[in-house]
Amino acid sequence: MTNPRGTFFTVMMLWHMLGMQLAIVGVMCLQASYAQESSYFLFQQPDYQRDCKEVLNACSSTHNTSGVYLIKPDGYPEPFEVFCDNDLNTGGWTILHRRSVGSIKFNRTWTDFQNGFGFLGSEFWIGNEKIAFLTNQKQYQLRIEFQNAAGEAYYVTYDNFRISDEWGQFSIASLGTYEGTAESQIEWCPTNQIFSNETCERRCDDPDTCISSTSRTELEKCVCVGDYMIQGEDCIPQNQCSCFVTEKGGVLTDGEIYVNSDCTSRSVCSNNQLIVEESYHCSDDATCDVRDGIRRCYCIDGYEGAGVTCTRKVVPKDCQELYVDGSSHGVYTIYPDGWPSGIQVYCEMESNVGGWTVFQRRSTAAVDFYRDWSEYKNGFGNPSQDHWLGNKYIYSITNQKTYQLRIDLRNSRSSSYYALYSSFSISDESDKYRLSIGSFSGTVGQNSLSNSNNKQFSTKDQDNDGWSNYDCAERHRGAWWFGRDYLCRDHYSASNCRSYCPGYDNYCEAFPDGNENCAHCANSHLNADYDGSTRGTNIFWEDLGQFDCNVQSVEMKIRPN
Repeated sequence: MTNPRGTFFTVMMLWHMLGMQLAIVGVMCLQASYAQESSYFLFQQPDYQRDCKEVLNACSSTHNTSGVYLIKPDGYPEPFEVFCDNDLNTGGWTILHRRSVGSIKFNRTWTDFQNGFGFLGSEFWIGNEKIAFLTNQKQYQLRIEFQNAAGEAYYVTYDNFRISDEWGQFSIASLGTYEGTAESQIEWCPTNQIFSNETCERRCDDPDTCISSTSRTELEKCVCVGDYMIQGEDCIPQNQCSCFVTEKGGVLTDGEIYVNSDCTSRSVCSNNQLIVEESYHCSDDATCDVRDGIRRCYCIDGYEGAGVTCTRKVVPKDCQELYVDGSSHGVYTIYPDGWPSGIQVYCEMESNVGGWTVFQRRSTAAVDFYRDWSEYKNGFGNPSQDHWLGNKYIYSITNQKTYQLRIDLRNSRSSSYYALYSSFSISDESDKYRLSIGSFSGTVGQNSLSNSNNKQFSTKDQDNDGWSNYDCAERHRGAWWFGRDYLCRDHYSASNCRSYCPGYDNYCEAFPDGNENCAHCANSHLNADYDGSTRGTNIFWEDLGQFDCNVQSVEMKIRPN
């Protein structure tokens, strides 16, 4: 309500409407005189009265004396003090509320209003819980008295006032018939508005904009604030606004989008109407995430789109595609078929035209290459140093295009050689990563990878060499495309083998099998011990001259034809 003449002094009081005269034997009358603030009079008998009307009827000695008394409404656990006004009309009014000089702050919490606050001798709110017990035991008249700054007094009454309990949010359950003298002096605020000097109101269709009231000429007016918003001419709870989203706990502006916590629905405010898309969900190539304060579906790396649908970006499948884009040598992420999250490889961009994807490098003894099937499958080492990329990746890369293979070798005298194969690929794991190579050229002497062609890959824990007499990966201490390649006794007599096998030329390639025999499983083995001390365990490339046993570095790499 507003008052054009100034701030009101207000009092709310209850009076029992039915005028019931109760025959009470034994009563308790407690009055505190707030004129002195330090003295009170106690008249004690066994029972308490339920309201000030009963106190007035039962305590003849205090008739027409206003003050503080103890009452106990039906069902209330303990008696409590109230201020009884016995000066108005015939008396018996129970005061619920008084405001006069602004000494008590009324902008308080739910609990404060539930339990009550202030001082009965000055300003106070008796408490919603007490009012609920009071008004639900009889029919009560509510009287509200006002007095403005000029001393002019007004009142209104309702003949059947009752509020609900806490479960009902202490809502007004009944008011009854209205009467009063204040209609010409008081302007009542519309539903849900309050009389306040607050200056920020908001509209349902623009909840983020504060409607400033700084241009007001009045100090206070009816305003729609707090959890209420303006819609049209009405002030309504924000959860009744057309674009209110329960999970957000707020109202969307026109055009604003809200996605729920698990990205299974999206709400859009359009022309002040809420449209909920229950079919909204993330693509298999997207994730539900919050970025820059916005929650929605975001495509994963390597994909682009709105998140509900994602398409593969134009991403490099190998180092050749990076080379065409002008990239220099180094470690890059490529995206071969079947690997949407990408894999890291070393790209050789500065020699032999460039665009080579490196899948093996040996330069020191720092990385052990005598490893099992799983490690050769998944890869090991560092792409920028010594490493094996991993057979599962080599398979994916070499089966998406036609690739050539280049092998660069350097011996202990720093002489460099290379072998080049027109095509190179391996099969999948079900076929044990079988090798397939094309025609050979280069400076290494002979095609020492030829007898590995069409062979399956073997490791120390998976013997796929097809030679029942030997486990080639174990005897050569490494993993390679092995097969039954050479056995001295297949070609020479025992006496000849006794002289041949210890020969210098076969130190790396051959492992001894007794005093009269020696064997090897391939003409090359680039994954052996870097500095193997046992015969047949060194890195070797046959026919590399007298230095084929002293390979100091090797690099295997591929590039599309």
